Amino acid sequence: MGNKELAKAILNYVGGEKNIVYYTNCMTRLRFKLKDDGKVNQQELSKLEGILGVQFQGDQFQVILGGKVVDVANEINGMTSLTTVEEEAEEPKKRGFSSALNTLSAILTPALPPVIAGGLLKGLIFMFTNFGWANGSGDTIIFLNGLADAMFYFFPFLLAVSSAKSFKTNQYLAMTLAGLMMYPFAIADGQEFMKLFGVLPVAVVDYSASVLPIIFSVWLLKYVSRFFDKLIPEMVNMVFSPLLALLITAPIAMSILAPLGYYIGEYLALGVKWLIDFSPGLAGLIVGATRPILVLGGMHHAMNPIAQQEIASFGYSQTLAMMLMSTVAQATAPLVVYFKSKNADEKQVALSAVIPGYIGITEPSIYGILVKYKGAMIAACLGGGIGAAVSTILGGRSYGFAMPGLISLPAFMGDGFTGLIIGIVVSIVVTAILTFALLNRFSDASEETTENVKAANLSQIDPLSMMVASPVKGEVLELSAINDTTFSQEILGKTVAIRVADGKIHAPFDCEVKAVFPTKHAIGLEASEGGMEILIHVGLDTVTLDGEGFDLKVEQGQIVKKGTELLQFDPALIKKKNLNDAVIIVVTNSEKYKMIEKATTGTINLEDGLFSISAN
Repeated sequence: MGNKELAKAILNYVGGEKNIVYYTNCMTRLRFKLKDDGKVNQQELSKLEGILGVQFQGDQFQVILGGKVVDVANEINGMTSLTTVEEEAEEPKKRGFSSALNTLSAILTPALPPVIAGGLLKGLIFMFTNFGWANGSGDTIIFLNGLADAMFYFFPFLLAVSSAKSFKTNQYLAMTLAGLMMYPFAIADGQEFMKLFGVLPVAVVDYSASVLPIIFSVWLLKYVSRFFDKLIPEMVNMVFSPLLALLITAPIAMSILAPLGYYIGEYLALGVKWLIDFSPGLAGLIVGATRPILVLGGMHHAMNPIAQQEIASFGYSQTLAMMLMSTVAQATAPLVVYFKSKNADEKQVALSAVIPGYIGITEPSIYGILVKYKGAMIAACLGGGIGAAVSTILGGRSYGFAMPGLISLPAFMGDGFTGLIIGIVVSIVVTAILTFALLNRFSDASEETTENVKAANLSQIDPLSMMVASPVKGEVLELSAINDTTFSQEILGKTVAIRVADGKIHAPFDCEVKAVFPTKHAIGLEASEGGMEILIHVGLDTVTLDGEGFDLKVEQGQIVKKGTELLQFDPALIKKKNLNDAVIIVVTNSEKYKMIEKATTGTINLEDGLFSISAN
């Protein structure tokens, strides 16, 4: 499937352009803010060639694409009029850590390409001068050093643009604030403060390469500009609104927000440095071992400003070196799976994840291999953690911000490079050994069980004529009572809604758990025989509970027998949150069958027929 066709399919399965408030992309995934999460067809999306995974994370729906994300995003840009920045919502927005992290990611990601280029260029310059391949004092190296340093020295300008886009304010006013931070004020040597109006102290601080000061300042600019835009008549707005916005914003930013951001960043970097100095092995182990989990949750971008602040404060980042060890481990595990697997399809998936993984794009590895094989995931976490511990103990560090991968090794050249190489070797060896040791224990048995289940015909479902039992007991509802067109109009397939009596959901037939939504409110099942696929969806808008009140009893890929308890949930909590608590059961491949009759009204028990299906 080409990128254009993939972009069209993604738009279709997220509910169409009209269901999208805004979207953006990072280096591996599309991030959608949707009007109605219930219109997303995750099951069909996950089947599309080229998609590595889909998930709800916080208030975003994410489509993981790996290295092709930019090309697909460009196709979406060309076929829609969607904005890539957050629109002003009519209702109050959700606040909290997840929202702050999403905003920070949206600001930093567009500014990373030149910074990554600068980091690699600095590494190449070091390599060429260190090995005597180029004259360190020659004009060419001086020029290239200036090019590499420009990205870092003027980093506030880059962030001013992306911050203005994210906060929806004027980019040129934002860059003016960045220019003010970088302006060489003519002050006396040793002077630490200026006084505005003889009263307001302004700290004389070097804001080059800083992250938070300009973000905080542009955030304030957004509200001040909006205030004057509404207050001043349109006829003279262009003249007075920018002037007044800068006159109000600049003193507050320079006296309060910028120093606050600066010292937050400094103390954050010092805190990381303290942890590394206190126990470099422990710091490396924690960062290296948890990175695959952070990527799964979309939380790994929280590490980028920490690494950037380290470089700004100390001239190097040990956190980036730790992240590199994890990247190498995540690429090594699928390589071992490739050699161990006897399944041709699995070998192809594993091999396709190896090269992108070593380059620095690990989503193909995580979503294609590590999520499926627990042993490989454990091995990658431990291998990356141990390698990062060794690298940190031996002084591994990066001298420029770079995407952690083998292709960016020049950015790590300098003091500690030998320790970094040793850490990479340790990561590869430990991950390989552990993957060999753990893969059979956690994965092969599951594969064997799958084959045995199919061979033994445990399902009791005739592929030509099927009677599917209800997975819950309760009261069958009219679909008109479900205030969601996706379900009430049976867009996904034949649908039944049930008001559950006890909050327990059971397997209606012998099946494989094909999909488990991160928020635990929905499960996709595929019958072991006959291939029937059903979606069991608990409530409406329950994704907003983020798993609260749900106790999942199974996991994705697990083989279960009819009657196995899959999930418990708390109907009282759902009602307390003013949400619909109906359990919705959908035959998602309804088009495969000639006739589907379903229960309509009345009380239903676990052994009662929910769907009667004929394939003829």
